[in-house]
Amino acid sequence: MKSIISISIVILFCITVLSVSGQQLSLEIIPADSSTAKIIKRLNYNSEPSSRLQAQQELNKVLQYFFEKGYITASIDSIYEDSSLVRGWLFTGDVYNMSVIRAGNVPVVVLSQSGYKEKLYSNRPFNINEINELTENILSHCENNGYPFASVRLDSVSIYDNKSISASLNLNLHQQVTIDTIIVKGNSKLHRKFIRNYFNLKKGDLYDESRFSRIESRLQDLPFVSVIRPHDVVFIDDKARLILYIDKKKASQFDGILGIAPNDQASGKLLITGDIKLKLLNAFNRGELIDFNWRKLEAKSQDLSFHFNFPFLFNTPFGIDYRLHLFKKDTSYLTLTNNIGIQVLYNGYNNVKVFYENQQSNLLSTAGLEYATTLPEYADITTSLYGLGLGYSRLDYRYNPQKGYYIDLSAAIGSKKIRRNANVNQALYDSIPLTSTLYRLQLNAALFVPLFRSSTMLIGNKSGFLENKNLFDNELFRIGGLKTLRGFDEESITASIYSIFTLEFRYLFDVNSFFQVFFDGAYYEHNANSGYLKDTPYGFGAGINFETRAGIFALSYAIGSREGQPLQFRSAKIHFGLTAKF
Repeated sequence: MKSIISISIVILFCITVLSVSGQQLSLEIIPADSSTAKIIKRLNYNSEPSSRLQAQQELNKVLQYFFEKGYITASIDSIYEDSSLVRGWLFTGDVYNMSVIRAGNVPVVVLSQSGYKEKLYSNRPFNINEINELTENILSHCENNGYPFASVRLDSVSIYDNKSISASLNLNLHQQVTIDTIIVKGNSKLHRKFIRNYFNLKKGDLYDESRFSRIESRLQDLPFVSVIRPHDVVFIDDKARLILYIDKKKASQFDGILGIAPNDQASGKLLITGDIKLKLLNAFNRGELIDFNWRKLEAKSQDLSFHFNFPFLFNTPFGIDYRLHLFKKDTSYLTLTNNIGIQVLYNGYNNVKVFYENQQSNLLSTAGLEYATTLPEYADITTSLYGLGLGYSRLDYRYNPQKGYYIDLSAAIGSKKIRRNANVNQALYDSIPLTSTLYRLQLNAALFVPLFRSSTMLIGNKSGFLENKNLFDNELFRIGGLKTLRGFDEESITASIYSIFTLEFRYLFDVNSFFQVFFDGAYYEHNANSGYLKDTPYGFGAGINFETRAGIFALSYAIGSREGQPLQFRSAKIHFGLTAKF
């Protein structure tokens, strides 16, 4: 007996192909009986299609509707057409019901994962779409659990006089397949252990189609490889062999600028300023990151940061993440922050991280504080925080996305200790608790919504929250500038709480190039020993990033406004630079 699925598919796709005409068409569907006529009126199909192709699509939609209602023998026959008319006669036939679709030889665990329950497939109209969805779910489960060649069909099909159908599922698993070797063709020296962990393809594991189907998009997320051609999967006996066609790609970056200017604080002397960045990616072919950044934008102030990340440590899903930050604020204070974390990586670079952070902030100048009657805005502070972080992204292309989202979230709690400074009036320390608990939350998230063929809208938020009874300025967040609130000087705003919302239109004119128009709106509170302040600054502007042979050139223009600082074009911020890759 022929399978009902096969009959329905043949009926659905074997309608006569209509010829294309440039004239205005009318579409008529003539029902075979009065009951069918009532249903057709409710369907409200398009009786004036713009082309013969659209007429074909309308006929298919009508047939699909009846198939879903159990009219599995429905057809449109005797199609007549001329220069202005397409007419078809609809024969619906009888409604067929599912008496029962039995589990057959499909294992219980497969049925459970596929959403099968016998009562869902009993005593109801026969819906070919539901049957197809069930079989697809069964096949997907098999393909993701070692059986890429599995097949499923309806067996023991019976059609009764009362127009009901019963059948059993018949699953043929064929051979079980395991993952074998990974072969790289191209000049990439990427270590095989990194590849296996990054794609989660361990030798001897059962074949998983869902992992293989994500290989191309995952390769696009790796900045240090270029894809020569799509990958191949070769099946030999009961083994699956992956072949990657990748070349090494320049991904490490260097950019820097040094400046010499008159030193306003020392007559006759010069001030050296600069911003130097060095990022080494995959230098040892293990997917590791070494990032160094030194900045000196003001006299007697410096900012040094270092970041080291090594994924898949000892061929495990664990990675190590270390960050060091040294910040010197003129002659006021020096802050050293060490943050070390252990990551659990999954689905590429997505990760959950536990970390420990120690921060030491020391006063550099205490002149006049021995006779002070109030605590200064800065203090000697030690904090020890324990935290949890989450990094997750689902972007179509990590480095210039058009759609998708990402989120970086961290939460930390720990102890804060205010250390007595011998050069500060000791009586001032008696009015505050020297040991307390500090809470910190940070969020960086963005959603990319595609608008047109080559454009997207970025909707983003960056937020931070600090909670402690006695906060000092040298432990607050510093916001403002190119990476947070554009239109303002770098890190010119100190805040205990902030939230920055971004709305940005991007036109993507190349793989790594885009034009942008943006708006940043923020709310922040400065609640510290130095006083309380809140404001809603905002900034807007435009910019362009485009890739050249020498690297990526970036140029942006932004203007900002805050309380006491109206919009002034002479205060606009212009950022430009060339990031060289090697």
